[in-house]
Amino acid sequence: MKKVKGSSIQPVSEHIRELRWRLLLCCLVLVAASVVGYILHEQLFRILSRPLGAPLYYTSPTGGFYALIKISILFGVLITIPVFIYQIGKFLSPAFRRRFRAFRVILTTAFLAILGVLFAYYIALPAALHFLANIDSSLQSLITINEYLNFVFSYVVGFALLFQLPLIMLFINRIKPQKPGQLMRIQRYVVLFSFVLAAIFTPTPDPINQLLMALPIILLYQLSVVLIWIANRKEKYATVELAVATPTAAEYSAEVYNASTPVPSVNPQVSVPTPESRPKLIMDIHWQPTKTSL
Repeated sequence: MKKVKGSSIQPVSEHIRELRWRLLLCCLVLVAASVVGYILHEQLFRILSRPLGAPLYYTSPTGGFYALIKISILFGVLITIPVFIYQIGKFLSPAFRRRFRAFRVILTTAFLAILGVLFAYYIALPAALHFLANIDSSLQSLITINEYLNFVFSYVVGFALLFQLPLIMLFINRIKPQKPGQLMRIQRYVVLFSFVLAAIFTPTPDPINQLLMALPIILLYQLSVVLIWIANRKEKYATVELAVATPTAAEYSAEVYNASTPVPSVNPQVSVPTPESRPKLIMDIHWQPTKTSL
């Protein structure tokens, strides 16, 4: 962030301007990635339609074109998620207690997004499709491509964002240190919130698919608490080592003025300066008393 000249506090207008610029950059990445997705729409369509294993249809003259647009936007959103998380972290980095490591954050958010997409594609999405296809064997399905893409979009993008939970909680911990004990005590509310969220976003009412969406939230929260505990422990040890390595004021004074290291007093809060540790005047250093004969 830019700092105001003569002050370390940035005005609100500068914050808003920087946030607007970062969001604009995310929009540009979204547009560019969507263009790439439009170029690769045939390969992407084969990948997305594979879990269904059935032909798809469109019921309007513009249905096929809208399907291509949705495939392109889906690809663009997945590419933009790591960029968006990185820009948010970069925007909040002045409030962090430690240095923001851009390369590490980019790799972490991309890795988490890929894990979320793979989980949705290979586990959650096939399970939901299997349940919906076997509700009633007497019914014949005629699935349109636009409805199917909306279904896939909610699963893939939802899990890609959901798997960013550990990184987001680490961002919060860098701004304000969190206590792992308190985070573990509220995990029952996290479990309740996970199942409520799964019931809202899961299009199937069966408990298996709700569990498939709620279970990653619970496990990711537990992983986040462990990562916060490790990060706080490393920071605590680093602070102790820095305090031990940093000389005290009396030791620094003794080293500068070539005096012996003073013996610490019984009460470390009250330090009595000794004559050897006091800074000498220039005339005291250069003036030498002359011997006079009586």
